Amino acid sequence: AEDFSIASSNTKCDAMDAVKKAEKANEITEDTLKNLEEEIQKLTDSNIAEIDKLVESKNKEIMSI
Repeated sequence: AEDFSIASSNTKCDAMDAVKKAEKANEITEDTLKNLEEEIQKLTDSNIAEIDKLVESKNKEIMSI
């Protein structure tokens, strides 16, 4: 589970870097950059929460055996 959380965080970093480069290259506005950063963070948080929920569910399943 921790590997998936780390992978999700690494993907977030890659996405953040990509949007920052796009802003520096004047491909997107600063407002768009901020909106994309917020959306990337929300998606990352959602993915990690889903991973945690799946791990918790699997742990309960294992403990009930």
